[in-house]
Amino acid sequence: NDPAARQRHAARVDLAATSTPGAVACLEALAQAKEDSARTNIMLALVEMRPEVDPLLIAMLADSHGQVRRDVAELAGYLQLSESIPWLAAMVAGAEPNPNVVAAAQSALTKLNLSMPTIDEVRELIRNELHRLQLGVLTNSRPPRDIDFWWIYDSLDGKLQSQNQPAEARKILAAARLSRLLLQLPAPPAEDRQSALIYAYQAARELEQNPTAEVQQWVAELDTSTLNEALDEALRNNSLAAAQAFAELLGKQSDQAAIASIQNRPAPLVRALTHTDQSLRYAALQAIMQIAPQRTFAGASGVPKALWHFVAAPGTPQVVTGAATTARANLWAGQLRGLGFAATPTTNGRDTIHTAIRSPRLQLVLLDSDINRPLLREVVFQLRTSPHTGQIPIAILSSPENLDRAQSLARHDQWLLALPTPQQADAMQSIVDQLTKLSHYDSAEERLEQAQQALVWIAHLLESGHPYDELLREADMLNHAVYQPELTTEVLRVLPLLGTAASQQLLVNLASTQAQPIEMRQQAATGLATSVKQFGKLLTSHQILRQYDRYNASETADADTQEVLGQVLDILEAQ
Repeated sequence: NDPAARQRHAARVDLAATSTPGAVACLEALAQAKEDSARTNIMLALVEMRPEVDPLLIAMLADSHGQVRRDVAELAGYLQLSESIPWLAAMVAGAEPNPNVVAAAQSALTKLNLSMPTIDEVRELIRNELHRLQLGVLTNSRPPRDIDFWWIYDSLDGKLQSQNQPAEARKILAAARLSRLLLQLPAPPAEDRQSALIYAYQAARELEQNPTAEVQQWVAELDTSTLNEALDEALRNNSLAAAQAFAELLGKQSDQAAIASIQNRPAPLVRALTHTDQSLRYAALQAIMQIAPQRTFAGASGVPKALWHFVAAPGTPQVVTGAATTARANLWAGQLRGLGFAATPTTNGRDTIHTAIRSPRLQLVLLDSDINRPLLREVVFQLRTSPHTGQIPIAILSSPENLDRAQSLARHDQWLLALPTPQQADAMQSIVDQLTKLSHYDSAEERLEQAQQALVWIAHLLESGHPYDELLREADMLNHAVYQPELTTEVLRVLPLLGTAASQQLLVNLASTQAQPIEMRQQAATGLATSVKQFGKLLTSHQILRQYDRYNASETADADTQEVLGQVLDILEAQ
């Protein structure tokens, strides 16, 4: 009621009304205003703040309550803000319990020349908006200088916050915000609940935070069948954060139904075992290990493949250089070795594909635009259709005459770059820097932890029984893993359980290698004794005779070495 105070407040609003910070200040003042006259003055000032105010109003429409939401709905009507229509329509159709807010939303829709919608019409409107966002159509009312900002309203403290987000992230965040409306409408159908859940998890990943407690509580109450359907939908939409969350939840439920085939197809959880995204693949493997099936199931062969894939993952990152000439492939490989990679040169398309798919620690691929047998396009296609290389960054290093063709391939592949063939020795670092920005590559710590856990799972399967006929097929991965000190303990637990000639020979070799720590050699000898006791002696006569030679040659070795070699011979002679 103080005219001077109102005048000072109006002056402050006028001063701030030329920028986004001014719009923020006015909207936050609106949220705190107690008198109708103050709110009216602020709203009149906000009308002049187009287009800065538009995205802020949408944030407040989504997350405000009570009087603030009523004021914002009224302001959206005055501004003819078309982006507000889904929220206004949802309020009118039952998503808003406050009658004053509903009345303001009805008035706003009238100002927008729209009739009052039914619940079904609102659902269809929101679904269409979600589809529009999926196609990549973003709001066109946001000013250029704010193009990278995403606005959030905190109803507890009445503050607006902004985050700098790229266009793809804003698309996901906008979809998550819209899909929440579907849950606020009365009796949401299953497809809408599923859609809202997927978007909630995708948005949480973009914001690097957990989904809200409400979302987590709701998803925890879902049964196996519903979770399977949600995972299937997430896989179809390439919503990887949601898919990973659903896989983890299915594992916690430990329900055998999660891996049961659906219409003669592997279950979604089993299909995730072969996904190109490594985090999702690991989550699916972990879930199946928690479910612990004792009988085979559709797609079961994917389990041992995934286990050995993660066993082999730690170590120096690998790169494959595929070129049309030996000189060029070797040149690139040498430059990459200088940058700390294990680089393998190949000189035709077939060998490039085979080597890349067989490289468990593959991080990058370099392709010569002139590569042949097969040609470039087929090489790229084959790499993209393999779960091992589907999301591996690829650089096509192109001659001038082929650069347009290479760039045409890159336009349709988010993990592919088309660059001129480097002429300077230091250009390779720039190429690597550009490629590593394209895709997430798990840290060395993450890959080591995954390998350790995969070995623990393999040992458990071998000890307790399993339905995987192909579990031993790729056990030669242990030849590399055993020499990584961080994996030695787990490898030496697995080797005695394999029951193969190769595993016994590896144990003998480990026990006999003086360059290895004596503790490791002693563990290998003990493991050999366990393997021979359970499976019998599987080594050939020639391999056993070689062991006698090793023992005889150790005459001048230290006592620990002689003792271990003698223990190995005792084990072999006892059979």
